[in-house]
This record gives sequence, structure tokens and C-alpha cells, in this order.
Amino acid sequence: MSKTNYWHGYLEAGTKSSPVLRDPSMETGNTNTVYLYSLNRNKILEFQAGIVEQKLRELGKDEAELVSSLNAGYKKAKKEFTPRASMRLKQVELTPQSTAPAKPDLDEIDDSDLDDDLDIDMDMDDD
Repeated sequence: MSKTNYWHGYLEAGTKSSPVLRDPSMETGNTNTVYLYSLNRNKILEFQAGIVEQKLRELGKDEAELVSSLNAGYKKAKKEFTPRASMRLKQVELTPQSTAPAKPDLDEIDDSDLDDDLDIDMDMDDD
């Protein structure tokens, strides 16, 4: 069994506080955000790094039993997780791409209007 490089800690965020796990191999594609697995929500969530890092602390010795729960929960959540960047790529793939340029919407012209004679009165002074 290979040794993991997970970081185990605790997110202190009021009612949303939770033991968390960070897998450094899982990147968001944005240097300003990080993925953390939240044990209480049993999900991998994306956080703003500048905000969340101030609220993280390492697990204390009395919280060491949380490590196995975090590892097991993370492994299950990771199987069902789709990174946000992958979701954007899938959306682009699913969006039909037109090869022909879009035609502008034009008002329909009634051909009968074109058959009417125009009566133009032109006064020209021959002075």
C-alpha cells in the first residue's frame, strides 16, 4: 500500500466547521482556490485559498482518530467527484457547434408592396 501525502486538519468556520482533508495532487486549475474534502458534508468542495487557509489548523493529538474516517470518506467522495474544470470541458463538448455563420434575422418584405407605382412629384425650376 502506497503512502499518501494527504494533509489532515480542521476547518474552523462556525456552523460549517469540519474535519477536512487536502490532497495536494488534486488541483482546481486556479491558483486562488483549493479542493478540500469535508467530513461533515462528505463532499469535496472548492474554497478560496486566501479565505480558507486562515481558518485551517492541523488536527490535534486528541483528534488523531479522525484520520482514518477522513481517508475512507475522501476515497468514496473522490470516485463520484467531477472537478469544476472538467465540467466546463464537458459542457463545451456537449454544446452543438455550428460550422455555418449565423444568418441575421431579417424582416419579411411583402412582394406586393414592391409592385406599387411610386408617385414622385419633382418640381424643377428652369430659371
